[in-house]
Amino acid sequence: MASQKLIREGQEKSLGVQIYSELKKKLIVGEFLPGEGLSIRKVAEEYQVSAMPVREALRQLSIEGALISAAKKAYRVPDITANEAAELFFVRSILEGAAAEIATANITENDFKILEKLISKMNTYWQAQDAKNYLLANYTFHSHITSLSGKLSLKCMIDGIYLRTGPWLAYGITELVDLDEWEAEHFAILSALRLRDANKVRKLVEEDAHWGVSIYSAIPKKSSRRFKGQ
Repeated sequence: MASQKLIREGQEKSLGVQIYSELKKKLIVGEFLPGEGLSIRKVAEEYQVSAMPVREALRQLSIEGALISAAKKAYRVPDITANEAAELFFVRSILEGAAAEIATANITENDFKILEKLISKMNTYWQAQDAKNYLLANYTFHSHITSLSGKLSLKCMIDGIYLRTGPWLAYGITELVDLDEWEAEHFAILSALRLRDANKVRKLVEEDAHWGVSIYSAIPKKSSRRFKGQ
């Protein structure tokens, strides 16, 4: 009986990790709107699992600041101001630039191939105006570079900001700018990495992440008391 309980608990923990990963991806690509609620029951029904792994996944996202506990069995996406969103993008630009600078010395030929494929995917999604998959490929591109820094704590902080800014980044590229402004200088970043020019890599990555600062700091303060994607 005890062994069966351990197996069941292990399976539920594994499910919790899978559900956490799926919800994390949805937050990053902006599938959830600011202020949107997520109930344990509905998420469990969607993934056809018991409440326990869902509760654990939502709790972990809450710890990371990606969700806020709204009720006993529900959470919601934080509804921050445009100014607060701009501040998060600013912090991300600094942290991600630092990680990229460190990563420059560690990148391998295989990493270049991975990054080239991701740029190709982004270009395909950009032409198809597929914001969801574009954002996922964009995150994967930047995340791969960050991971090459070898600084786990730094990567965790950056991932946390991606989780919190996902809904605003998605809204920004679909509603606030023209299609041409989706296209970032990813090839320039890749070229700087090939040259092992750490200072230029940092500058380019900071500029790429700073895009969100420019968009949301431009929204008049009187109209950004709460940014709800409206």
